[in-house]
Amino acid sequence: MGESAGEQTRSSPYRLVAEISTGLEPEGVAVDALAQRAYVACARSNVVSVVDLSRAEVVAEVTVGHEPMDIAFDQATGRLFTADLLGETVSVVDTSTLRLVGSVPVGSYPSGLALDGGRRRLYCGCALSARVDVVDVDTLEQVGSYAADAGAGAVAVDLERARVYAANFLAGTVTAADGVERRVLGEIEVGAAPCALAVNPSRGELYVASSFADAVTRVDLETFAVLGTMSVDRTPVGAAISLSGDRLYVSNRGAGTVSVLGAADASEWARIPVGEGPGGCTVDPATGRLLVANAGSSTLSVVEDLLAERPVAAPEPPRHELLGRRLPPFALPDASTGLTRTSREWAERKYILNFFASW
Repeated sequence: MGESAGEQTRSSPYRLVAEISTGLEPEGVAVDALAQRAYVACARSNVVSVVDLSRAEVVAEVTVGHEPMDIAFDQATGRLFTADLLGETVSVVDTSTLRLVGSVPVGSYPSGLALDGGRRRLYCGCALSARVDVVDVDTLEQVGSYAADAGAGAVAVDLERARVYAANFLAGTVTAADGVERRVLGEIEVGAAPCALAVNPSRGELYVASSFADAVTRVDLETFAVLGTMSVDRTPVGAAISLSGDRLYVSNRGAGTVSVLGAADASEWARIPVGEGPGGCTVDPATGRLLVANAGSSTLSVVEDLLAERPVAAPEPPRHELLGRRLPPFALPDASTGLTRTSREWAERKYILNFFASW
């Protein structure tokens, strides 16, 4: 069920319209603007949650392949596609009946999708195969593929130039290819662990969110030249362009926020708090509202951006409530020896804490 969030203060740069519970660990989101539905790929539930945006609630769930990560919607056929990470398939759903109607075999670890509706092609980044597979969205057949680089995941299409971009998470590069001839045009060096792409046709730029670098790289679509970088909050993993093209939204998994970045001035305009562990995001073409899939809280945030232009003051960096306070005493067993270690051992000494998180 949806949960209305109410309006923020008059000075707030955003309004949280709704926070909607979905299936487990949603990662990707797509919108049917005509029906005012959102479709959310829920990786741990192996379902797509169907959200009625006017009612702000989930109205159905459709079972798809194993661990759907990304999602794309074709308005012409009313078909929905999911990249099934552990199933090595692209699932196909008929949104008029909300039934699974097909499954297309693709490469290993498919984790990103991008649709070229005019040319009737769906591009799927297959991370462990280090390639991009091409699917005919009418015949539901794989019609080819081309090599990318290690960890090829997120993909984006430049419709005007008929080019396709693949973010290579392990290689730290983006592969640029001709989408018609399936021919690689070049490799673009970007920040560490690129995992989200967004094409801005109004400015002729590609934006690459690099999760380990906490930054977004700007790339010229004509020359593939790197134009600069923009700093964001912790661990950016999702990106979307506003309808006007004047700003970029970047979901920051490590902070539970969305950074609003000015496309012209390459600066951060605002930070919007959303759910926990935000991942994929998109903009509703009908309303301009931002939709964010929050893997950590298993919710979909619906946000209205209230900024008319760049604000006078930049957003203040978030400050954790424990920052600056003394370390509380603790005692824990050593994983190697079983002996109890206490915080007193490190009193008045400098030390490094090493945290490791598995994807």
